[in-house]
Amino acid sequence: MYKNFAASALVATVAATAQTGSSANPGPFIGETWYSGLVDIDHEDNNADDIFYWWFESRNSPENDPIVLWLTGGPGCASEIALFYENGPYQFEEDGKTLKSNPYAWNANANLIYVDQPVGTGFSHANPAHLVTNEDEVGDNMAQFLIKFLELYPQLQGKDFFITGESYAGHYIPAISHNLAFKNKENLKANFKGMAIGNGLVDPYLQYPAYDTFAYENKLIGEVEKDILAGGFKACQAIIETGVWLAAMEFCQLNVEVILGNPIKPRFNVYDIREGCDKPPLCYDMSPADNLLAQDDILDILGVKGRSWEECNQVVHTALLGDWMLDLSPEVTDLLNADYDVLVYSGDKDFICNWRGGEAWTHEVEWNGKADFQANNYTNWNVNDKAAGSLKQNKNLKFLRVFEAGHMVPMNQPEAALQMLSELITPNGPLSEDL
Repeated sequence: MYKNFAASALVATVAATAQTGSSANPGPFIGETWYSGLVDIDHEDNNADDIFYWWFESRNSPENDPIVLWLTGGPGCASEIALFYENGPYQFEEDGKTLKSNPYAWNANANLIYVDQPVGTGFSHANPAHLVTNEDEVGDNMAQFLIKFLELYPQLQGKDFFITGESYAGHYIPAISHNLAFKNKENLKANFKGMAIGNGLVDPYLQYPAYDTFAYENKLIGEVEKDILAGGFKACQAIIETGVWLAAMEFCQLNVEVILGNPIKPRFNVYDIREGCDKPPLCYDMSPADNLLAQDDILDILGVKGRSWEECNQVVHTALLGDWMLDLSPEVTDLLNADYDVLVYSGDKDFICNWRGGEAWTHEVEWNGKADFQANNYTNWNVNDKAAGSLKQNKNLKFLRVFEAGHMVPMNQPEAALQMLSELITPNGPLSEDL
């Protein structure tokens, strides 16, 4: 959740351009086999938008390994943020110009796809009339994208498929997963298995009151402030219940800003409370990616010549503000009851989508394993024989608190994040369930 502070999914003719990393001119993107391009999203008015993708073959066994889709949140933030700063195969050297290989990239044992969505995000194009305003549109557009994408790359057809992402993707992932599981299951030429939501906004009604709990536990506020804010967040919930969501968002955010101090330049990094926010609003210096993706030769290599890229698109963001308070846990309920894997993970140093909020909504999601999930205790989750997190689980629902990580878990704990993904996507792995 980054903040300053229906087309039917039908199999259609693929409209896409593709560029392969094994071509004569891969530019700086060497050492990997990759493909990028644009897939058209058709609308009833016969005007198409498009969605940009960049996918990397598995470093292990592209023929046998599953597909993992990554979605950055925002709304309106590009997935190249994660590609270069979290779990992608490339990272920037200290000079901010040279790329190096990421040893903990999520294509270690998966075919990894980054997508700029909703339309208008990153390198993707949107007619202003087609800006996405709700999660039904998100789900339909992404189902159309995936159906066409798999037509374009038949070598990926029939593989196990997982959707992952973070932040406002806590809205996207359940919506897209639900669409694929119950609306487009027969059209998708892949075996959808489950999803992983990292530090995500899923159920605002339950997550907003966690702000004062988390802030008090981490000494960001005192007891008096906590008591005052507890009343404020009860009022926040009451406004959410009215369904006047823009008003609810405005009021609820005012309570959050009490904790932050100056919302334009908060007194701590909202994505990692251990740090200051030197470069608001995202707090991190992402100018290396800005500079790289502004170069004409790079745009040509990626198949997006003439386009411009930005970290987060405020037009896309604004179009979805009426969607902010939507509760996506009912979609999660359906997926759990249909035996799809659901992993919810949270870095415990993140404020903006903190682990207490993640714990709250997963604890209350309605599904046939709810009582046992609530009754179960946390157990240590180990990486290299050391506790790297606390895991609570029952059947196909897992909630993982990742120690010493902020909002972007793969940035802060790359080895743990890769192990987490591997355990999820491996049949009979510790974080998967044999379906």
